[in-house]
Amino acid sequence: MNSKSRIYFINALLLLTCFHLKAQIIRSNLPLLLINTNGLSIPDEYKITAQMKVVDLGKGKEHTDTSTTFAFDGIIGIELRGSSSQSFPKKPYGIEIKDDKGEDKDESFFGWPKESDYVLFASYNEKSLMHNVLTMNLAREFGMYASRTRYVEVILNGNYQGVYVFMEKVKRDKGRVDIDKLDDDENSGDDLTGGYIMKIDKVTGSIGGSFTSDFKSQYGKDIHYQYDTPKAPTSQQVNYIQNFIRTFENSVNNANYKDPDVGYRKYADVESFVKYFLINEFARNMDGFRISTFLHKDKDSRGGKLKMGPVWDFDICYGNANYCEGNRYDLYAHGFNAVCSNDFFQVPFWWNKLLADPYFLDLTRTIYTKERTEGIFKMSRINALIDSLKLELGQAQVRNYEKWPILGTYVWPQPDPIPASWEGEINELTNWIPKRLEFLDKMFLIKTDTEESTYKKEIRVYPNPVDEQSIAYLPDGFDEVVKIKVFDALGRVVAQINSYHTSFGLSIPLQDLFDLQSLSRTGVYFMEVIDLHDRRATIKLLRK
Repeated sequence: MNSKSRIYFINALLLLTCFHLKAQIIRSNLPLLLINTNGLSIPDEYKITAQMKVVDLGKGKEHTDTSTTFAFDGIIGIELRGSSSQSFPKKPYGIEIKDDKGEDKDESFFGWPKESDYVLFASYNEKSLMHNVLTMNLAREFGMYASRTRYVEVILNGNYQGVYVFMEKVKRDKGRVDIDKLDDDENSGDDLTGGYIMKIDKVTGSIGGSFTSDFKSQYGKDIHYQYDTPKAPTSQQVNYIQNFIRTFENSVNNANYKDPDVGYRKYADVESFVKYFLINEFARNMDGFRISTFLHKDKDSRGGKLKMGPVWDFDICYGNANYCEGNRYDLYAHGFNAVCSNDFFQVPFWWNKLLADPYFLDLTRTIYTKERTEGIFKMSRINALIDSLKLELGQAQVRNYEKWPILGTYVWPQPDPIPASWEGEINELTNWIPKRLEFLDKMFLIKTDTEESTYKKEIRVYPNPVDEQSIAYLPDGFDEVVKIKVFDALGRVVAQINSYHTSFGLSIPLQDLFDLQSLSRTGVYFMEVIDLHDRRATIKLLRK
């Protein structure tokens, strides 16, 4: 054993024997991460040695920090991660599983493929705690690789830190970005052509270095590509991937860029670009095209085209931004610089070019329409997922916001009005998404039945005159998300719901919609139901 390994072994042994810090007893439906740094502060840029124990008895089980049964009990390296997120009191972390010699060690968590690198996402400035988990789940259902996620509660050195998202780090591996490994001796032939993960991002934080695109943004700013994988590319590898990306960008800039044989399709996996575009536009991810934007390329023998993704970092989306019109649902995410043209971080020129190609646009419309009607963009699927996340977080979020009492207060970059509760934060999300999808429907020219906006067949309500047992039955063809208004005989609104999800089909108990006491007076009322496509149906309600 060399001196370095001996020191590491001694430190690890100390951590194993000194994990005695006692926190208040936490009882949670979520897995618990117990981390002990043996009194050391966690720095940026390099990982310190720590001990981590994971209490994970399975979903539906109660987890306590006094448990003596651990799904994992071992050594990790831990450091701060992120850029602006490091300024928040609740810190994000990167962790790396280690053996007793300090070498990387692959471990599986929650049934995921084995790997050594993971991320603890803090979600401090995203108060629903759902943005990343929701979007990553939808992206995986979309057929994309997106980091697997699991809510956990973290106890650091005996101090409760709150709810975190434990997630896979973007990394080349069979269970993650599935491309061939590129070793430092692979510098020619087919070997040289793949195993690259690139990133459009800030130049800070790049271990492997970066290069600047030959093409500026639409507003004359530089676009920077980071070398993410391999971490230390050889000069041959640097030259190859630079030249490939330049060839791709030249093919987009070419007058014949729409040609399938000589244009961008020769170099780009178009479907991956479409899916990346759609998932980021759905969320209106403010960073999704100009920061934290990943691309990857495998060897030519395995297809060799440039692919977009994986998707990453969805804190500042779903309207959660008070700058550059970030709260609006009716603007494009890839058009960020049309609103903020002087921002230092810019969107590459090629997105607008791709969207001007009928082939790319038609494929985008086709995929969006399919997912909108029967896939990830169907509101019933989105609401079901949000409901499940709400149920999962119900206990833990209370402790999180006792630790971090920020509900109802401004945290950058949250727009006004600021909800006073966690439930209010979720309502903001569930109200924003249908509006966003309606905007995208119009942008992609989704055909609907708007030519006849009012159905000849009315809503049925039984019994009517209405009482606490009355149920409304909607006409066939209505979307699962509807707006509801109730008017009295003089046309005054006496009850209103702006977004209601008919999770159990097209029948709605009236008592779920509004307090029937609002119809306190005997007489005639009218109920109007409007879905996302502005289709309307009405019924006369009688109240005894």
